[in-house]
Amino acid sequence: MAVFIKDRLLNAFAARESPRVMLLRLLRLILIFTLVISASPSFEAMAQALGQGSIGLITDQQKVIQGLTGKTDDLEKKIQLDAEDDASLVDIRLQLEDLSRAALTSALAFRSRLTEINNRIEVLGPPPAAGQPQEPDIVTGERQALASEKAEINAVVASAQNLSIRISGLIDKIGNMRSALFRNLLTKRYVLSDALSPQVFSDAQEEYANFYKAVSSWLSFAFKFKFQAILAATFVALGLALVLLVGGRRLFGRVFEADPANEAPSYLSRLSVAFWSTLLPTLAVGAFLGSTIFFFNYYNVLRGDIGLFLNSLATAIGVIFCVNRLTNAALEPRLPNWRLIPVETVPARWLVRLSTAWRWSSASTPSSPSSMTRWARRCR
Repeated sequence: MAVFIKDRLLNAFAARESPRVMLLRLLRLILIFTLVISASPSFEAMAQALGQGSIGLITDQQKVIQGLTGKTDDLEKKIQLDAEDDASLVDIRLQLEDLSRAALTSALAFRSRLTEINNRIEVLGPPPAAGQPQEPDIVTGERQALASEKAEINAVVASAQNLSIRISGLIDKIGNMRSALFRNLLTKRYVLSDALSPQVFSDAQEEYANFYKAVSSWLSFAFKFKFQAILAATFVALGLALVLLVGGRRLFGRVFEADPANEAPSYLSRLSVAFWSTLLPTLAVGAFLGSTIFFFNYYNVLRGDIGLFLNSLATAIGVIFCVNRLTNAALEPRLPNWRLIPVETVPARWLVRLSTAWRWSSASTPSSPSSMTRWARRCR
């Protein structure tokens, strides 16, 4: 009986409270609807603001790509104009590489915005299928705006990528052009008929005859009227060279000559011997030649054209002597243990001979005064 009375009291209390609960639920629904309506303009304003910022970025990058495209067009025209100039092609290639990097940078400027758009589209989800309840107009409009913005960004990114591909093609074209220029240079044929014509040989014979006359006339004049001056200048120059050579040998005798008894000299010892055995004799020969020319000029033995010839001859002799001493010191055909370069004895001797002959052939070009100059011009 007590339990029955208690249940009746609870049911009566619930019946009495149900209108109040219903009213609270109704007020809660009204509040939520009001918040949604008031928040929808703010959502629209936020989306519009984001859209405006993206539009500004798209406009800026479109201008950048247009500028890069114009520069690429100019460089492509310049490639055709400078097709035979390798240095110009190298400069154009460097500029194209800078433009390619700028185009890729322009495409990467949309990375963050594309990530935001994709994330937002994923949050919104796909549009409702047929037969399902329609979604709010706010969600539909936002999805369409995001899709339109993404399409514009993809168009700009595609144009930047196409420009980068075009620039890469131009860079490859420059590489092929430079390879062709290099091959043409290696396989270029020179016309030797003019250089080996009978007229050239006759001119050379005539010029050498004139050169012989000039030198012989100077020698006859010098020995008749300047013989004592020639002897004085030569002996003074020779004495200076001997003093330098003998004094150097006494001061640097231990490091000047290689010791045949030393079977395993250190690398520093070999380098020291090679250095001093090249330097001191070369200085002595240079002092002799230089002082000879100086005293010949001091005693008025030389005249203008002969002076030029003797200066060239002295320079050639000094260079040839230095090359010969240097190769002998580095290869040392007589003492294998003192060689700086590990080669056999027979090849070492041939290398010394070939290097000296090469230096002699390069130094023995026609070098007389005006006549030799005219002969060289005719042979070009």
